[in-house]
Amino acid sequence: MHHRSQGGIIECKLDNRFRFAIPARLRAPFLDRGAVVGWWLDGCLIACPAENWDALVEQVFGNLDVLDENSRWLSRFLLAGAVEMDLDKQGRVSLNQAQREHAGIDTELKVVGNRGYLELWNPERLDERFAAMRGGGVERYARKLADGRS
Repeated sequence: MHHRSQGGIIECKLDNRFRFAIPARLRAPFLDRGAVVGWWLDGCLIACPAENWDALVEQVFGNLDVLDENSRWLSRFLLAGAVEMDLDKQGRVSLNQAQREHAGIDTELKVVGNRGYLELWNPERLDERFAAMRGGGVERYARKLADGRS
C-alpha cells in the first residue's frame, strides 16, 4: 500500500477491494476498537477511532436536539453514513460505494489528520478548496473565526 506525505496531508491509494491502509504514524488510536468511517462535512469522509465517535459527534455538534428538524437530519446523515469496522492485519479499512460517492473518491485519496480524527478527501476536491481559501485570503477566514469568538 503506497503512501506519500505532503506535510500534514498523506496521499493514499485504494486497492481493488476499495481498502486503504490508515497511515502507520496515524494508526495507533484505531488499533483497540477499530474505526468508524462515515460521511462528513464539506464533501469528505471521516475516519474516527470507534471509541471516540460518540464523544466527537457531541463535541462538534453539541447534543443533537430531537425536536429540531435540522438536528434530526444531521443526526440521520451521520448515522446513515457511519460504518464501524476493525482494521485488518495491514491496518486497512474499506470504503463502501455510498461513502466513495459522497466524497467523490475513485482510486486515490488524500488523508488529512484533524485533531482526533482523519478526513478522507478526493484529491482534486481538497486542492480546489485550499486554492479557494488562498485566493480568498486565509487571513480573512482566520479573522472571521476570531471575531466570532470575541
